[in-house]
Amino acid sequence: MNTDPSATWVVLKFGGTSVAGPEQWEAIARLAAARADTGRRVLLVCSALAGITDALQELVDSPAEPSDPILDILQRHEELARGLRVASQDLLDDARQFLYHEHEALHANHHPAHQAALLGIGERLSTRIGARFLGQRLDAEWVDARDALEVLPEPEGAESRAWLSARCAAGPSPALQAQWSARSPVLVTEGFVARSADGRTALLGRGGSDTSAALLAGRLQAGAIEIWTDVAGLFSADPRREPAARLLPALGYAEALELAASGARVVHPRCIRAAAEVGIPIEIHDLARPDATGTRIGAGIPPGPEGIKAVTRQDGVLVMLLENSDTRQQVGFLARVFEIVSRRGVSVDLVATSETTTTIAIDKAANHLAAGAAERLAEALEEVCRVRWFDDCSCVNLVGRGARMALARLGPAVASFEDWPLFMLSQSANDLSISLLVSAEHAPELCARLHATLIAAGGEGPPA
Repeated sequence: MNTDPSATWVVLKFGGTSVAGPEQWEAIARLAAARADTGRRVLLVCSALAGITDALQELVDSPAEPSDPILDILQRHEELARGLRVASQDLLDDARQFLYHEHEALHANHHPAHQAALLGIGERLSTRIGARFLGQRLDAEWVDARDALEVLPEPEGAESRAWLSARCAAGPSPALQAQWSARSPVLVTEGFVARSADGRTALLGRGGSDTSAALLAGRLQAGAIEIWTDVAGLFSADPRREPAARLLPALGYAEALELAASGARVVHPRCIRAAAEVGIPIEIHDLARPDATGTRIGAGIPPGPEGIKAVTRQDGVLVMLLENSDTRQQVGFLARVFEIVSRRGVSVDLVATSETTTTIAIDKAANHLAAGAAERLAEALEEVCRVRWFDDCSCVNLVGRGARMALARLGPAVASFEDWPLFMLSQSANDLSISLLVSAEHAPELCARLHATLIAAGGEGPPA
């Protein structure tokens, strides 16, 4: 394997289902060896085992005695280590002590730093165990992602975001390149985590391992980012929900970003944005079918014909109707609304205005809205208007260049919805998407009808 410090880096990212068992780690070893054999240096960025971050979130949410959930978390990793035939007792003992300590600290003072510490340990365990396995097969070792990613400051009042959805610089780091090039040619590190200004663990938000891969690729000036997951790439719809979904083999950064931001969960939008900033292409592949065609995202990809390429869905959307008798003529009304919202560290995804009503849509998960947050935000907005809010909505998105051309063809798909609430229909400023905001119970049928009308029936979508 190559030990040349000037060799090009390639970054491979593996999600929770792709690191969950011995079979997956065997596949990871083969991929790492194949990349290293081409003369490139290899960085493997790995998520926590599937389900572990959710289990850790339950620890965060519950002040109850944590012995049983901690035992379950440790047993999952013990089973993985046993299957990989590597020692893990030292790692599990340290993790047990750490989990008890941070759980007690969190529920004593409720500081988000302790929440970040708890939620980030899953990646540390999966990568430390995985690195021990790979070290038996390859010249490989573990490195700490927190040594490479430092958190950027957030505006005052956004403390939770600074710890749980932090931002980091994406530019090249010659010092890091020199440091990691002096290590083994295959390195394993955590996704999801970064280092705060005071040296503690901060997080890049749920799904942040994709973002980690792009940020680290930028720091290392890598030649490519490979996302290895349980689907072959980006599709015209979720292939697990829509049998007629079509693979999208190539996309430019802008269309891919719109698709990811609109609910396609294969790759995180912050990953695409970070990769685009430094011009590194992204490839998405199915770990179970490594030779199958995937999706390539990058610059210089022919855009293809205009039209809708995909129908996506975002669940967990909070909709607020802000009612005032004369919103258009009130100077500063929207400014006051957004000042109240931003004071709570919340970002608005969609907004529409009329003479008497302003509608805003907020992604609850992306904004880390805890229980009761919607009520508190509504109470604050009552200072300037009357508020009605709906907690269980979905945003159905039509994504593709020249999206406005699809408006004339929406009729058949939405005809049966005339008696159901449509909170908003919005066209993006860049003409890459159209969004329909509906109750969550109606979203699946709307997605299916739109895909059948615009793509599967020979509409604007790409050929199969």
